[in-house]
Amino acid sequence: MQLRPIVDRKRGIKVKRLQRIVLTLLLAISAPAFAFDTVDEQIDHYLDVLKNGSFESKVQMLKRLQWSGLTDPRMYNPIKSRLEHAAMSSRSLNKSERSLLSHMIRALGYSGDERNSYILISIKDFSADKKLRNHARKALVQLEKFKHWNQLIADNDFDISGKSVEVTTYMKMLSTDDFMIQRLAARAIFHERQKDMDLLALTAEKLEGLYLRQGLDREAQDTVAWLCKAVGEYASWQYDDLLSNVARNSPYKAVRKHAAKYAP
Repeated sequence: MQLRPIVDRKRGIKVKRLQRIVLTLLLAISAPAFAFDTVDEQIDHYLDVLKNGSFESKVQMLKRLQWSGLTDPRMYNPIKSRLEHAAMSSRSLNKSERSLLSHMIRALGYSGDERNSYILISIKDFSADKKLRNHARKALVQLEKFKHWNQLIADNDFDISGKSVEVTTYMKMLSTDDFMIQRLAARAIFHERQKDMDLLALTAEKLEGLYLRQGLDREAQDTVAWLCKAVGEYASWQYDDLLSNVARNSPYKAVRKHAAKYAP
C-alpha cells in the first residue's frame, strides 16, 4: 500500500505566495523597454519602428495603438500613405505583407480620426484582397467608437504627475466611467507588463468597485476579468485578500475563474 503524503495547506499557501512574489520580481526585471516622457517622444519612437523595425516589432507597435490614446495625424499619416500604395495594389500579397497591412488598417480605426475614413472606404470597396476588405470594414466601425473613446481620454482631468506618458494614459483610461476604455487599460497593463504601483492600486480600486456589481453585461464582465488579470499578474501578493474575495463572491463565473488563478 502506497502512502499519500500529508500536505500542510497553510504551508502550501505560503509557498504559493512566495512563488508569486519571486515571479513578480522576475517580471519586474523584464520591464517594458520604453517609457516616454512626452507624446512627441512616443510618436517619434513608433515612427522609427514603422520605418526601420522588424516585422514583429511593427505588428506589436500597431497593436499598441489601440490603447495609446494617440490621435495625432503625424502618427497615422505614414500608415495611411503606405496603405494608399500597397493595399490598393492589384498584385497578390504574401502572408507577411497581408498581415502587416491588416494591422495598419486596424490602426487607422484606432485613430478615431474621420479624415482617415476615405482610405478605409476605398480599401473596403475596391481592394483586390478579400481579407483587407474585411479588416477595413471592421476598422470603419472601430473608427467611430475610438473617436468617442479617445475624446473621453483627452478630456479626462484626472490629476496625475510624475508618470510616463503610458502610465498617465492608462490611469486616465481607468478613471473614466466607460467599461470598454477601462478594459483597454487593463489589457494594456497586462500585455505591456506595467508594474507602476500607483497604476496597479487604481486598477485594484476599480476591481473592488465592480466585482460585486449586479447586472453587468458580458462586455462589462470581461472588463472585470481583465482587471483581475492585470492586478493578479503584477501585484497579486499585495492584493491577496481582494483576489480571494473576487474568486469566492463575484456573481460572474468568468470573473471568479480569472481571480482564482491568482488568489492564494
